[in-house]
Amino acid sequence: MVRVGRILLAVALVVTATLLVPANPASAAGRPVTVCFKVGEFGGRPIFDCHTIVLPDFEPKPIGPIECLSCPPVFDLWDRIDPEKRFEYLNRLGRGLSLLGEAAQAVDPVKAKHLRELATESFRSSAKLMDGSEVKLGQVGWADLKNEKFHGDPDPQPSLVASGENLAGGLGLMQKALGDPQPEPNIASAMARFDQAYKDLGTLFAG
Repeated sequence: MVRVGRILLAVALVVTATLLVPANPASAAGRPVTVCFKVGEFGGRPIFDCHTIVLPDFEPKPIGPIECLSCPPVFDLWDRIDPEKRFEYLNRLGRGLSLLGEAAQAVDPVKAKHLRELATESFRSSAKLMDGSEVKLGQVGWADLKNEKFHGDPDPQPSLVASGENLAGGLGLMQKALGDPQPEPNIASAMARFDQAYKDLGTLFAG
């Protein structure tokens, strides 16, 4: 338990440093937003892994709860994975989603294809780290990064729930592809779920 606590503390430091680095959407159009995954808790405080996702351009407006209007959305996935591997699989999942957004908004089709290939590999490596664990959406909410709090949402927006369910579904399909001698159909189906998760986020932020 002490070791897991140390890992979560290290994760917290890495995530904090990551959040201080500005997004660089130079190769893409669109608008960057922050989306987080709940990794766990340390000392009674939630640990978030947050990523910059480039969405189709929209008019910015608060989408969080009244007590935290500017809070980014959070996915809290349920799984049976080793806690020591949880940050890494969620980080690769978030990285895949980020690359998918860059690919969708990239101007150069060659670069878009390359970014999508990188996204596919990131999702695949995330699924591989799960070691066959089941995964599903536990809950969604909002990350108060300044005060280190998680705001659960008892009446979540449908597009946020749909996005989380599509991410979990995509991971499940990607896991099936790992042990399949002909993985292409499952990979294609997984990517379709990840694509829809990305579109659901666009709907959420665009209102």
